[in-house]
Amino acid sequence: MIDSHAHLHHADFDGDRDAVFERLRDAGVTRILEVGIDRPGLDAALALAARYPEVRAAVGCHPHEARRWDAAFAADLRAAAAEEPVVAIGEIGLDFYRDHSPRDAQERAFREQLAVARETGSPVVFHVRAAEADFLRVLDEEGDPTRAVLHAFSHDAAFARECVGRGFWLGVGGMVTFPGSRLPGVLADLSPDCVLLETDCPWLSPVPHRGKRNEPARLIHVLARLAELWRLPASELEARLDANFERFCGR
Repeated sequence: MIDSHAHLHHADFDGDRDAVFERLRDAGVTRILEVGIDRPGLDAALALAARYPEVRAAVGCHPHEARRWDAAFAADLRAAAAEEPVVAIGEIGLDFYRDHSPRDAQERAFREQLAVARETGSPVVFHVRAAEADFLRVLDEEGDPTRAVLHAFSHDAAFARECVGRGFWLGVGGMVTFPGSRLPGVLADLSPDCVLLETDCPWLSPVPHRGKRNEPARLIHVLARLAELWRLPASELEARLDANFERFCGR
């Protein structure tokens, strides 16, 4: 199993990070994409990749942090994209639900990071919340990246079809296990070949651990729910989802 979106540098793991890695290995997790969301997160993601062989890194400026995006951050992002552990730019996008940064600042940071992804040939990890129409508008104006994933996908079927039609993957984690979630209904009509597994840890822990700190070992519950949904053997589905991640990385 591959966790395509984690934040293991988060302070929630400071007390037992080595034990978390022991548990994920025992659970069969072989690789993790560690995602930085701000300038300190860029350094933290690279440090984690240097410490743990399972870790690859994505680096970017989250829309919540867009007010801090500047020329220095952009230069550091370009430099980091050339580092061997960095396989993606992200997470980037628009979040009009929280509006932690002004919307014009979010759009500027989003556009400029799409340019970095184009320049470096990097895939992109998207964050989109309550901003679907503006997200698509920016992509129509800037051009779609060659490879991208919609992280923590929780949108409706129409948006799913739009994103899959553009060749994007959908990042699916603990929300697919939540009672009352619309996500199983959205995914049922799609192919497993357009999905990446993720945790978004330390958040969005799946049932039966909902409400607790999430970690990569809990991907087994997400995989089991998807195997049930698509009526596939878990081992076959795991292989397909792992292959999706390899394609996302350009391999």
